[in-house]
Amino acid sequence: MPPKKGSGKKLGKAEKEKLKQEEEARKAAEEEEARIRAEQEEKERKERQKQEEAERKKLENEEKKNRYAEMTALMGLIEANSRILGNEHDRRWKSYKWARYMRCDGSPDPTIPGEINTYINLRLEMMTRNDIDSVLKDSVLDLALIDELDFLLEDAPSPGLNPQDVARYKSTKEDLQRLIQVKLDAATIKLLQEATDRCDPETLNLQYIVKNDNVCLCLWGNLSKNPRIKTFEFTEKGFSFEIPKILSLSDCAYRVLFTKYDHFSDRCKSYYPRLKKKDEPVMEEVKEEKVEEKKEEAEGEKKEGEGVEGVDGVEKETTEDLMAMLRAMDGGEPQEKEEEVKEEEKEEEVPEFQEPSTPEPPEWEDFDEDEDVIDLRANNVIGGVFDFNLMHLSPQPKAVNNWIITRLVDPPEIQYMDYVADTAVLIPNKEGHSPTQADKGKETETKRDEKPPIGVTMRLADGVMFTEEPQIARWDYQKNHWRTDGFSDLKFDEENRTFQFKTSHFGTMALLQDAHINMPFQSWEIRPHKTNSAVFTIIAAIVEIEIEIKDAMCCLSRPNDKPELESIRKKWVTPKELVKMCRLAGINVFPMVDSSKYVSIQNKHPTIEERAYQQMALTASAMAYSWSKWNGEVQDKEKILFQGTECLNDEPVPEEDWALYLMTKRRGMKLRMVEFDDTFNDELAEGTQFRSNLYHLLISTGSDEAKERIKETSYEFVDCVQQLLMATKILTYA
Repeated sequence: MPPKKGSGKKLGKAEKEKLKQEEEARKAAEEEEARIRAEQEEKERKERQKQEEAERKKLENEEKKNRYAEMTALMGLIEANSRILGNEHDRRWKSYKWARYMRCDGSPDPTIPGEINTYINLRLEMMTRNDIDSVLKDSVLDLALIDELDFLLEDAPSPGLNPQDVARYKSTKEDLQRLIQVKLDAATIKLLQEATDRCDPETLNLQYIVKNDNVCLCLWGNLSKNPRIKTFEFTEKGFSFEIPKILSLSDCAYRVLFTKYDHFSDRCKSYYPRLKKKDEPVMEEVKEEKVEEKKEEAEGEKKEGEGVEGVDGVEKETTEDLMAMLRAMDGGEPQEKEEEVKEEEKEEEVPEFQEPSTPEPPEWEDFDEDEDVIDLRANNVIGGVFDFNLMHLSPQPKAVNNWIITRLVDPPEIQYMDYVADTAVLIPNKEGHSPTQADKGKETETKRDEKPPIGVTMRLADGVMFTEEPQIARWDYQKNHWRTDGFSDLKFDEENRTFQFKTSHFGTMALLQDAHINMPFQSWEIRPHKTNSAVFTIIAAIVEIEIEIKDAMCCLSRPNDKPELESIRKKWVTPKELVKMCRLAGINVFPMVDSSKYVSIQNKHPTIEERAYQQMALTASAMAYSWSKWNGEVQDKEKILFQGTECLNDEPVPEEDWALYLMTKRRGMKLRMVEFDDTFNDELAEGTQFRSNLYHLLISTGSDEAKERIKETSYEFVDCVQQLLMATKILTYA
C-alpha cells in the first residue's frame, strides 16, 4: 500500500542548509557565468567599436588626405592665375605711366601738382577763350583729365595709392570740375551779352542751343517782353517750359544746361556705404600694487602646489603599479600597449587644409535723413544732370546816334533771379470764419498767378532705359544732397519717353531710378559656346539681359529691342567697364556691398559663394550652370545649390539634361534628386562620389573632351567670367 501524501520524512536542518548552499552556489555560478559572458560581450563590443572607429578614422584620414591634396592643387591653380593677372596688371600700369610720361600733346599730367595747377590757373585767367565753342572744346580735355584721375583712383595696383595721393587726386578732380562750371558760366554770360545780335528774327527773343558729346547748352532770353508768350520749347532737345506772366514782362533768361556727367552725387555722404561703428571695449587700468600682490599670491600657491605635487606623485605611482598588477591578474593587456596604440593612432593624423577665417557679416547704418532727402545707396542718378536756371538778362548794347553804348558789369557774373513759387496762404474772412471753398479757390488762383510753379516737359535722355517712372530731385548746395520737395504733377509717358513735372524752384536737377528695381533676379544661366567663349543670361525682375563673353572681354547683346541701348550693345569692353556702362544706361543688375539692406536675398556663406564662382569660372568652357529653386528653399547657410551639366555643343540645354549640384565648405557633390522633385534629398547620384570641391568633381566625372577644354581655358577668360559672376552675385540675389 503506497504511503500517504505528506507522510514523507521531513528534511533536516542540515539538509536544508545544504540545499540552500547548493542553490546559492548555483546562483553564484550563474551570476559568474553571466558576468563572464557580459564581460566577453563588452570586450567584443569594444573590439568592434574599436575596429569601426579605426575604419572610420581611416576613411576620415583618407578623405583628409584627398581634400588636402585637391584643395592645395585648386588653390595653387587659382593663385597661379592670380599671379599672372597681377603681373599683367603691373605691366599695363607701367606702360600707362611710360605713355603718360612720353605724351607730347600739351596736356598736363594730373598727378603732378605743378603741371595741373598751372593748367587750371592759366585757364581761369584766360579770358580770350570764354566763347562757348572754345569752352566746349576745352571741356573735352578737362573731362579726360577727370576720367584719368578716376582711373588712377580705381585701378592702382596693390597695395594701392597712399592716403596723401588719394586726397590730392580727389582735390584735383574737384578743381577741374569747378573749372568746367566756371567756364560754362562765363560762356553763358558772353552769350547773354550778345543776346540782341543772336535774337530770332521771328520772335525777337534769344533762342540758342549748342552742344558736344557731353554738354548741351540751351538759352532763351526775353528781349521782346511779349505777354502772350506762355511757353517755349527747345525742339532739338525736346525740352519745354512755362513762362509765367510775371516773367514774360521782365528782363529774364532761362538756361537749361544738360551734362552727361554727374559731378554732384559723390559730394553727398549717402553716396558711400555706411558701416555701423562698433563700440570698442573700454580697458580698465590695473594698479601696479594689485599686480604685485597677485604675483606674490601666485608664487605662494606655486610653492604650495609643488609640495602637494610631491605627495600626489608618490600616490600616483603606487596606484599605477596596483592597476598594472590587477590587469596582469585579469589577463588584461598592460597600459604600455594601449599607449603604443594611441601613439600609432596619433601618427596617422593627417594635417587639415587651413580654411580662411570667415569675416563677420557687415552691419550697415540706417538712412536717418528727412524723407525728402534722397538716399543714393538706394537710388541712382541716370541720364546725367541738368541745370534749369532763371537769370537776369545782361544789359544789351544800345545805338545812340553813331554810338553803341553798353552798360559794363564788373565782375561779369551770372545774376540769378530769386523765384520760389508762392503757395496759397488761407486768411480768415472778415467775419473771422475760415474761408469757404470758393474763397480758397480764388485765393489759390490769385496767389499762383503771381508766382506759379513752372511746368516742364522733357524728353528723356538718349541712351538711358527707364523701367519705371523716374524720380525728380534738386541739388541742395548748402547741405550737399538731392531733395525731392518742391515738385508736383509728375507724369511719365513711357511710350513717348517724356516726363512732365512742375517745380517751385530753379536750380540743378536730376532724374533718379531705384537702384534695386531689377533685384532679386528670377533666374540665370551661363552656357559655353566653345573654349574661352560663353553666354551669360540673367532674367531680372523687369529686364532680361544677355552678356557675351570671349577671352578677357564681354559685351551686352540683349535686350535687342530697346533703341536707347543701341550705343552700348555689342560694344566689347572689360567687365568693370561693362558694369559702369550698364548702370549709367539704367540697367543695374550688379549689387553693391550693402544691397542686402534693400533686397531680400539668400543668406549663404561668403567663402562657399566665392569658391563657387571661382570653380564655375574655371570650368565654364565645358560646363553650363543654371539657377535652382532649391538654393532658396533649403534655408541652410552652409549649402549652395545650382544646376549644372556638361555642354559641348553650342545649343540650349534640354531640361532633362540638367543635374543638381550641392556645394558646402568641405564637399562638392552631384545629387540623386532633380530640380522638379517635391522634397529635398542630399543623397549622392548613383555611380558618383563626393569630392572636396566642384572643380575636382567635374574633372573626375567629365568626358575627355570636357577635360581638354577645361585644361585649355585661358586665365583671361576665367577672370572675366569670375568678375561677372561676382559682380552679379547670382547665388545670393536669385
